[in-house]
Amino acid sequence: MKVILTSRIACSEVQKLADACLDEELSAETKRRVLEHTQNCEACRDWISAIGRLRHRVQSAVRRLEIPAHFRRGLRATLGL
Repeated sequence: MKVILTSRIACSEVQKLADACLDEELSAETKRRVLEHTQNCEACRDWISAIGRLRHRVQSAVRRLEIPAHFRRGLRATLGL
């Protein structure tokens, strides 16, 4: 889903769009406006950076999880693999 905004972006809107921006879900115009806003707004720049770091940490933690063998066997059986 592409998100499109038609006016200047306020800090509250940039913060709401942080995930969509990091996921590359914004229209080119909206992304341009968000990036333009963050060039001039340290608080929003820090907000998006913090969200990005948090997402990276969560993804890294999930990758390190070990799936129990019984769960893998059950899942494979359910999927017919």
